[in-house]
Amino acid sequence: MEVNKQSPFDSIEKSGKSISLYIHIPFCISKCSYCDFFSQECKNFSQNILDNYLKALKSQIEYIQNTCSIKVWNTIYIGGGTPSLLSPEIINYLFESINFRSFDKKMSSSEITLEVNPDDLTEDYLIKLNNTPVNRLSCGIQSLNQKSLEFVGRRADRKTNIKALDLISSFWKKEYSFDLICGLPYETKESFFDGLKSIISYNPNHISMYSLTLEDETPLGKYYISHEYDYDFADKLWLKAKSFLEKEGYLQYEVSNFAKQGYESKHNLVYWNHKDYIGCGVAATGTLYSKKGEGVRITNTKNIKKYIDFWTSDNIFDFSLFDIEYIDLKTSIFEFFMMGLRKLSGISSNEFTASFNYKLPSSFVDLILLWQKKNLAIIQKENGDTRYKLTKEGILYLNTFLEKLKIDDDELIPLNKNL
Repeated sequence: MEVNKQSPFDSIEKSGKSISLYIHIPFCISKCSYCDFFSQECKNFSQNILDNYLKALKSQIEYIQNTCSIKVWNTIYIGGGTPSLLSPEIINYLFESINFRSFDKKMSSSEITLEVNPDDLTEDYLIKLNNTPVNRLSCGIQSLNQKSLEFVGRRADRKTNIKALDLISSFWKKEYSFDLICGLPYETKESFFDGLKSIISYNPNHISMYSLTLEDETPLGKYYISHEYDYDFADKLWLKAKSFLEKEGYLQYEVSNFAKQGYESKHNLVYWNHKDYIGCGVAATGTLYSKKGEGVRITNTKNIKKYIDFWTSDNIFDFSLFDIEYIDLKTSIFEFFMMGLRKLSGISSNEFTASFNYKLPSSFVDLILLWQKKNLAIIQKENGDTRYKLTKEGILYLNTFLEKLKIDDDELIPLNKNL
């Protein structure tokens, strides 16, 4: 694609530094009542729309790779929406345009994740998917409680979920993760743990277990404006489930994520470690950082038609198709703490200086020292570095920590005086 005007992607430093790719597939057969991710419901799925969307998606990826001299994507995550609406043949077609580390044409050494819905999976689909670059599945089971699944409008019922678990464990030859939502309506302690134990029996490498979030603009959020939701029960259930997972060998490494050792999500760690990533596709977001740590956040249009029209034609760059947010130094530093402290490993002085070339703000050090006295934080010195992290109890109060963290401009002291 030719562009005759500078685009926001021109700001990417062509230094060959580590970078990741998020690809958004915005189509769903039906939408769950709790979901606030951007997607378009299309019960009568149009192959023509999908074909045109994929052409546009390939065009955007190729443009960014060429413009930014990106030789390889370290991690790739295909999310949605419902990416499992894509056939394995279409996935291979999409990867014709994508640079990734590979041993050969069918095996990748980059982490490449595909989100899948349980009701899209068949034996044939998984066998063929093994012959694509995808090497990690993230399957949204959410619950094995039939009444909960019905209430929130999941396409897959309990029987379909169990079938998907059987299929993945039998026919998928690579890594897989299951998503669960703790505290769905009509879930009880007994039903949730029965489901959790069943899911563990399939030996996944990774489990994401989220607390139900009620967003005001979703159907479920609107329902609970006039109905009471038992947050206390949901919180206690999540804590019991966390302890259960840890006893079963799934170590919590982030607020909502548990993995067997060595199977942490490399792509999600990109977000939590304040690293660069690009978003391609409708409504996809990417964030890029300068050597000083300031950033630019680029979000694509939510208008599918405009997205397709623009990326499949030779138009002058249209800035109205992007939401561009410039992130100043202080905001970027706050986001570094906000995301980094989600990890059980926390952040370190060396990681901070590598990202910003500034000293750690004294307000952060003072606050974490205070929390250490309350046994809510840990400070460890190791090999000339200092690591700061919240304890397993402290991480439950991460929002409180962030609310108390106030960084003043005079605390921002560069290590290099020329900055």
